[in-house]
Amino acid sequence: MRPTNNAVRRDATPGECSGDFYHGLLSMAPRKIERGTQLLVEGNDEQNFFEAFATHLNIEDVQIQVFDSRDNLRGFLAGFARLPDFRKVRSIGVVRDADESADSAFQSVRDALRNAGLPAPDGPAEPAGVNPSVSVFVLPGGGDQSMGNRGMGSQGMLEALLCRTFAGTAVDRCIDTFFQCAEAADAAIRHPDKARAHAWLATRPEPHVSVGVAAKKGYWDLEHEAFGEVGEFLRTL
Repeated sequence: MRPTNNAVRRDATPGECSGDFYHGLLSMAPRKIERGTQLLVEGNDEQNFFEAFATHLNIEDVQIQVFDSRDNLRGFLAGFARLPDFRKVRSIGVVRDADESADSAFQSVRDALRNAGLPAPDGPAEPAGVNPSVSVFVLPGGGDQSMGNRGMGSQGMLEALLCRTFAGTAVDRCIDTFFQCAEAADAAIRHPDKARAHAWLATRPEPHVSVGVAAKKGYWDLEHEAFGEVGEFLRTL
């Protein structure tokens, strides 16, 4: 797995570059397709995390591409589906943060897939179509599987999932105390999951690294049960 190359594809013709496809090319330019399984993620933190997690799971036949942000997914998919080597693709996984609403995030991904002429799953972690088969996972996951919400929690992002790996530990309780102290000093914690994840990283040997690079350094317990759903998602792509 190589770092993302965001350069605009040079072989695109003016006739190709129209509408959402043109936006896709200019915004983040899908890379040349090299493997039959494609995992599309939202940013560099997700790319680094999923590279580390796929390696941990001994999953090799997957290429990770970054669509750069939720607002860019529509344009990215439009360009991705029109790449000359798209015929090589057998399976596509799309991973997006729930942010304020997992349901809204999932519906947004479905709309973007339909716009690109790709199969749109009926629910998270439920494959749709054949060659390519398409699946969607909405982070942090943790939905009630009995209700058909596998792969979709309520709110949050990658950091919310990572925080589950140390929830209830002595360090987590120390972070609670710090947050209470900060709030008492009128220092608002505006993004609690991100703040908690970085507070945890402050206790690691290299506290300055991003949450994605931290996965490559072994700072997150990738064996933790919190990663069960997302691990199953990757294995079934």
